[in-house]
Amino acid sequence: MGVRIYRKCIEYIKSTGICIVMVGGCWFLYQLREVSKILQYSVPTNILNIEQTQTQYIYVDDPRFKDILLYKNIGSLQSSVPVESFSFNNTILKWWKSLNRSIAYKLLTMAQIGDRTEKLRALYTLNSLKHLKDWHYRHIAQMLDAKTAVILARMPRVDTRFFLKPPYYYIHHKLHDVIEKVHQLLLYLNASCENTHPCLTQFLNKKFKDTPSDSLILDHDLTNLGLAVAPATVWDPDLLLNCIQALCHHSCSEQYSKDIVIAGGLPLLMLIKRMFNDNINVCILLAKTISNISLHSEHLDDIFQSGWIGTLVEWSQSKDIRLSAPASRALANLDIDENENVKYPRRIYLLHPLHKTRGKIKLDVVFLHGLLGGVFITWRQRDQDEPDVGIVDPLVVQDGINFSSLIDDQSQDFLKDLTCDLRKREWDRVGQDFEVILDDCPQNTNSRARGPFFCSGDDACMQKIYYDKRYKTLCWPRDWLPEDIPSLRVIGVNYDTNLSMWTPSCPIEGARVTMYERSKEYVKKLLTAGVGQRPTIWVCHSMGGLLVKKMLVNEWKNGDKNDICKNTRGIVFYSTPHKGSHVAALKQATQMVVWPSIEVQELREGSPQLLELHNEFLTMLKEYPIDIVSFSETKSTHVTPLKVPFQFVTSNSADPGVGEFYEIAQDHLTICKPATRHSFLYQKLLNMLKRHVQTHEKTTVSSVMELFSLPSKLF
Repeated sequence: MGVRIYRKCIEYIKSTGICIVMVGGCWFLYQLREVSKILQYSVPTNILNIEQTQTQYIYVDDPRFKDILLYKNIGSLQSSVPVESFSFNNTILKWWKSLNRSIAYKLLTMAQIGDRTEKLRALYTLNSLKHLKDWHYRHIAQMLDAKTAVILARMPRVDTRFFLKPPYYYIHHKLHDVIEKVHQLLLYLNASCENTHPCLTQFLNKKFKDTPSDSLILDHDLTNLGLAVAPATVWDPDLLLNCIQALCHHSCSEQYSKDIVIAGGLPLLMLIKRMFNDNINVCILLAKTISNISLHSEHLDDIFQSGWIGTLVEWSQSKDIRLSAPASRALANLDIDENENVKYPRRIYLLHPLHKTRGKIKLDVVFLHGLLGGVFITWRQRDQDEPDVGIVDPLVVQDGINFSSLIDDQSQDFLKDLTCDLRKREWDRVGQDFEVILDDCPQNTNSRARGPFFCSGDDACMQKIYYDKRYKTLCWPRDWLPEDIPSLRVIGVNYDTNLSMWTPSCPIEGARVTMYERSKEYVKKLLTAGVGQRPTIWVCHSMGGLLVKKMLVNEWKNGDKNDICKNTRGIVFYSTPHKGSHVAALKQATQMVVWPSIEVQELREGSPQLLELHNEFLTMLKEYPIDIVSFSETKSTHVTPLKVPFQFVTSNSADPGVGEFYEIAQDHLTICKPATRHSFLYQKLLNMLKRHVQTHEKTTVSSVMELFSLPSKLF
């Protein structure tokens, strides 16, 4: 009896609970409906769509719909779209593309949250992915942060679509407005440095002397209305180019370059880049300015948000080394993860590697030019004269008829290529059982000379000689050395020199004209670039060899605290005047007119400073043995329009008395310019480098294997 009563109570409680829940739910829904009505009457729901003033696009990942805007109605659209075949190949291809897209986003996530090793592996794989659509690149570009973007920018052959265009890229500005903005920027920079840069102050006073800064825009508006007289200064593209040059010159000082970022100059420089995108000289000035700013890596976010990362990638892939070198230097300076303690200051150019490499750098090769030289002037490939005896070209003059004038340029190029192929086929028919004397073979050597003087028929230089003749390089250290020895870091050093004291100089850069002052300056810059941390080979032409000797001797005297002398493995001298040059010896009357510079005065033949430097250098070699290879010119150099012959460096002055010494039948300007990789001038340097670095075969990892090497959390 009690059990039945208990069961009935339980049923009553369940029924009551269900009723309460149902009634409570209905009441809650009723109250929610009433509240929504009140909100609809009080707040209009379309207020949430106010910011959506533009059409929202949907990316259609199907090429069949590329002409969707050409059709008037749905029927014509559907009738024109072919039916997609569900073949096995199409299914596999769609699956592979979908997998690539999914992996691309996961790789990007790993690059942003992983450690340094995982980040590099992920970005290498991301850069190697194919079958990505344009909008996939744009979407990834929107997800990139500044640090990841820089690392991706330094990947080999990176796609520029990974980087967003600058903000307001398609807005056009008038020339006068741009000049006004640049003028205001220059005024701010001049005020921020408290007028301590005489060059900038003089430029502003000269170019904008008729334009007061407080009434610049007002005068321009009145001139348009015909109510005022136009100023004497002509506001044209030449004036803007002068302003860009002044801005680049001001950024050369490291302490002032960051003021450009603080003043908001990066978007203005991008605006100028859009206006003069086809002007290579303006782009070079802008690239140098950005590379000077890149030393301040704390402004990476500002550079990234201004859109300069994608532009630097585009410029770094340029064939013009004057543009690609500063752009690559800027990207290397901004790569904080890899170059945290290594920066490339002004006039220090990283020639190789221009992008991230998986191989370990084993040797530094530093190139220094001579008087009035430069990285892009001294180390060019020499124009080789065609031999008088050889296979007759098809384009010859016979019976007074010039056959080259009867065909167009395209046919002439075709016949030239055909001639080269026929010559190569003739060499191949001869066979490989022969030896060829290298070009620029020495006329005289000392007892320590070791060669190589010959090239075997199956040697790599024979395979490349035809390519080198057909495609000239503007910087053989950058283009040739990495192909023959990949594990090198090649650095080019630039420094200003003058022949006369009449040449104006900038006071803010300091009067570092003596060899002692210049060596102190460039030791500091090279230490900033990481020189001294690994074995080093110095390659120098003319006065550059004296500068290297001075740097090494100074470090040796100071106890070699930076290990530069300890890690120096070799020096190659191309016509270095160890005992001076008789060309620098001028008569007293001539000196009063020419007013020779300090560099020229230090190069006098028999100069006590040079003789003392050389004796100290020989003493240093007893403590730090270094391989020495020296080349001397034997031909006179034709200078001035009158073609006056001068032999700048004699064999007696070019011979340091240590190491290997070779006399080459070239003049002072071509002694450092090999015609091809078949030249003794290049092969001897290559032979020295190979002695100090162990070359190994480059192992490559496919993209699929790289995916399997990534952590499992990616999938």
